[in-house]
Amino acid sequence: MANIGPRMLRLLSPDVRSVAQAELRAAGLDVIGPPAVTAPADGLSERLRSAATVLDGDVVLSTMRRPDWTVLAAEHRREPFGRVQRRALIARPDCPDALAGALLTPWDSLVAGRLVARRQPVPRWTWQAALTRIGETRPSFLRHVLSDGTVEEMILTTPRLDLLVRAVDGYDHNHHQAARTFWECVGGLLRHRLGTDRSTWPAAAAALPSHPGTFSNLLRRVGRTPGPLPSEQADLRILAHAPDAVLADVIADLPDPLLAHMERRDLHPRRTRGHLTSMVLDRFVSAGIPPRTLFARWAYNTQACTPATRAWAHGLNPLLDRANERSAAYDVTLRRLLAAGSSPPVAASDLVGALRACADPIESEALLTSVLDENGSPPWRELVDAHHDSALPPHLLCALAAREGFPETLAQALPADLLPILAGQSPAAARTAVTALHHIHNSWGLLQRIRAARVLTDEELLARSRPARQILQYASTLPTSAPSSEGKHGDEFLDHCAQLFDTAARSAPAGFWPALLELLPAFEGTLPELLDAAAAHPRPSRA
Repeated sequence: MANIGPRMLRLLSPDVRSVAQAELRAAGLDVIGPPAVTAPADGLSERLRSAATVLDGDVVLSTMRRPDWTVLAAEHRREPFGRVQRRALIARPDCPDALAGALLTPWDSLVAGRLVARRQPVPRWTWQAALTRIGETRPSFLRHVLSDGTVEEMILTTPRLDLLVRAVDGYDHNHHQAARTFWECVGGLLRHRLGTDRSTWPAAAAALPSHPGTFSNLLRRVGRTPGPLPSEQADLRILAHAPDAVLADVIADLPDPLLAHMERRDLHPRRTRGHLTSMVLDRFVSAGIPPRTLFARWAYNTQACTPATRAWAHGLNPLLDRANERSAAYDVTLRRLLAAGSSPPVAASDLVGALRACADPIESEALLTSVLDENGSPPWRELVDAHHDSALPPHLLCALAAREGFPETLAQALPADLLPILAGQSPAAARTAVTALHHIHNSWGLLQRIRAARVLTDEELLARSRPARQILQYASTLPTSAPSSEGKHGDEFLDHCAQLFDTAARSAPAGFWPALLELLPAFEGTLPELLDAAAAHPRPSRA
């Protein structure tokens, strides 16, 4: 709650923000803090030089919002800062590029590693320099740099592929997308150079992860390999990206025990093993490889597989089958794929009665698709009347939720545990979900899902969500940019939120802002209702 006030008030136009700050200070509620000023460097250099650790240096710099970088740069030219001070300075997001370059001259990998703390893209020249010294560069720095835009250049220019692979295999939190991006790029580069040569793919896939040289040198080494290499020596993360015909041929020749060994060797030890297994299985599907019981077990053990892969392996593992049937209640794509592979339903003259008799969402989807196609709308009036007479089964409601025109009467009967997921499938489900955000375990994820699916506009989301503190807490987590000349903040949701505050504040009496913050923690209504209540009951300032 403490972060809501400062973040929201900083979105306001300058004149409204100054009034808010004055009212809050007069009421003893200074949640914004003193105005931002450029802190003088007098004494800063001495305090910074006396810092014994990087954390001490961070504390020194955190006491001021905007250090005088010009003076600090002059201090560094006069007498270069030590490693501790340079690591603290370069981690500041507002550290100028010119000073950052000076702090990294001569090159120091430990100083460069602190660029990760900025949570911003690292300048290209910096990671290029780090790559030439990859043996002394922290793996976490390389993982931070790795992205769709940098991965190919990193692979082609690194002097040590094995050290780059070691960095990708590291143990950051949630770096699975970077790992997948890396292996997909490796596969694409090898496809371009090796083509459909069946004999070279296992050799390249076996050698690359431990190759102590460049990518070009690896290709020369593979070209000199005498005779074909046993396929089981290939790394699955690379072999999976071979051309479809090559991949299908190699996998067809490998028995289950050898494939299980390869999975334990190449995928299982990695923290990102679930996503890597998903990557491999997705390639098996796209290459037209027949499913096996072993592959179904792999699919069950990872939650990251695409619906197409889960449907491909359905029927070969009872645990996966049960998981698929549960997921079919809210995963539209999986449900329709499984329905397409099920027995065709018996035609029925009474569609509502036949739907009520369906045993699960897959059977319900199969019947709906056979009668209405995938995008057809069922007879909503008849379904609502039937629900009033006797509640429709929850699995049927889930299967109906993604159909156009899904009514709010049925949305209100959706299972409470699935409502946050189903909210992204229809406006009615979204409106139902946002009326009690404080009862949703992950309200932030719910709001993100609704916005990503665009089932509600940002204006309607702000107008309907309750309680107001939950929607403001969500807004306070969104990244903001400096307001443009038109007052835009880089996110339409924040723009609409700021407009609501501005409009209410300009017509409100004195004492509006203290009343707003006083009401916020316990207010159960929407944001517009909160603003109206604060305007109707202003809080007088202290005498």
